Amino acid sequence: MWNKYTLLAKRLNYIGINRWARQIQSVAGQSYLHNPGSEPLVDDTLGEILYQAANRHPDRIAVTSLHEDVSMTYGELLRQADSLGCALRAQGLEKGDRVGVWTHNNTAWIVAVVAAARAGLISVLINPVYEKSELSYCLNKTQIKSLLIGEGLPNRNYYGTLSQVIPEIQNSSPGSLKSAKVPSLTSIITAGSHKLAGAIRLDSLTGGSGSQISRYGSEVKSSDGCIIHFTSGTTGDPKAALDSHKGVVNNTYFIGKRMTFHEGRHNICVQVPLFHALGSVATVHAGLRHGCTLVLPSPTYDINANIKAMFSEKCTVITGTPTMFVDMLAKVKTMGEVPSKLRVALAAGAPCSPQLIRDLEKYLKTESVKGLYGMTETTASVFQSIAGDSTDLVAETVGYIQDHVEVKVVDEDNNMVPFGSPGELVVRGYNTMICYWDEPEKTRQTISEDGWLKTGDKFTISEDGYGRIVGRLKDIIIRGGENIAPKEIEDLLNTHPDIIESQVIGVPDERLGEDLCAVLRVKEGATVTVEDIKNLCTGQLARFKIPRQLKITQEFPKTASGKIQKYQLRNLVVSGKL
Repeated sequence: MWNKYTLLAKRLNYIGINRWARQIQSVAGQSYLHNPGSEPLVDDTLGEILYQAANRHPDRIAVTSLHEDVSMTYGELLRQADSLGCALRAQGLEKGDRVGVWTHNNTAWIVAVVAAARAGLISVLINPVYEKSELSYCLNKTQIKSLLIGEGLPNRNYYGTLSQVIPEIQNSSPGSLKSAKVPSLTSIITAGSHKLAGAIRLDSLTGGSGSQISRYGSEVKSSDGCIIHFTSGTTGDPKAALDSHKGVVNNTYFIGKRMTFHEGRHNICVQVPLFHALGSVATVHAGLRHGCTLVLPSPTYDINANIKAMFSEKCTVITGTPTMFVDMLAKVKTMGEVPSKLRVALAAGAPCSPQLIRDLEKYLKTESVKGLYGMTETTASVFQSIAGDSTDLVAETVGYIQDHVEVKVVDEDNNMVPFGSPGELVVRGYNTMICYWDEPEKTRQTISEDGWLKTGDKFTISEDGYGRIVGRLKDIIIRGGENIAPKEIEDLLNTHPDIIESQVIGVPDERLGEDLCAVLRVKEGATVTVEDIKNLCTGQLARFKIPRQLKITQEFPKTASGKIQKYQLRNLVVSGKL
């Protein structure tokens, strides 16, 4: 049946939402919502959309990278991207081939991802802190043909780590790599200024005309794959979620509208890592889609650089996790009056407290704080705050159902529960991923035949269109916005000669939301310390996956069938009983 929500419509203050606020579809009191959308979906590809943006604003600054001392107009971004895209195709890459992007936040990252979209290639976004085993897995999982690596940082040596995975690179001709361990990879491109054996410098590929790009772009359809993000899974190894051009193009449009990107010119302070969906889709592509200027303060997360950039560049928008905003406010509160021009702050990745929202409004003079809920598997956004949402509504919910999206909450038997009752959130719409790359069985387990995607999140939804997270059904820990699969860590811990069995859980942390705690059963008479765990994991796992807390137990709480009850284990740790 169709329900009309006139009270909600009166609260909304821009006409686009008012048009469809009265048209949310629901089913007789059951937890089902469908937002028919404020505007039709479009079938343009990401390459076409970026071309349109550059044509509208050729001389507007697209990217300002303060740490590189580089500014790039939309026209120049498109020119460099088209040149790189044509160079990649000239190397032998064909439509749908994968281009890996393994670097920190910089202009090269943005040029490479735009180039892939323009040339009909799929960009694979790799966490820049990954160690050699994680990198090797990503390269082989998606059969990457060309890999862009960043210039080395004091604590990050991309080329050195890659050389451990592919020793052949040292004796290879640039563009003619042959590797036994990564047979798909044929070329390495370095964003750095130094010549590296076996690698091609990026600047040697971005000076061409890009005249063939329209031919390559004409091969691409809206339904084709566009971007791959890696997402942590309960089975340990990350899964490669493939999002479509249609998903990215339309999700970025509606995300941007709710962020008011279409209203005037915005400078966006980019403090989030670009390889995450929050960085790549909700920040970079949503910003470029609407003609915004992206400001890159630093190569990696640096709160002082972020604050300085936000003020010096008169940023009107900032995106981040609640942890990032907690860090920022701790500094800003000591600075007295600040020259903030912030209109919108988007907090995603974890719930935002009412006090944090009030502090953002008070100390950073933020006109509007918004929340967003989504997954890698849903491109980026399923729920997002809208104009007129109160502080309490932003804090208590994950926002209002996104345009052209269906959601429902179901029980263990896949039956819808009444509004307000908890269950698993399932999602359907244009923004659902195409698949997990090369994982047909896991794709089938996640997406039903009729298109419903299981989120693994315990939710309630209400008739007025808002969603609330009440827990997680899947075994994932969210630490400072990073999704972490415990099994991957446990498998490594269990290789320690003194550890009999391990469980990794998330425990409350004021700054990060959750932190990692390893609970171990050890051999009789053995001693295992936090430092032992750190030494074991260093070089094998990214630093954010290394547990900083440790508990020892004789026995894990279990079900009658012998399954370890992680929620009980967490309760024991949090209560101080373990």
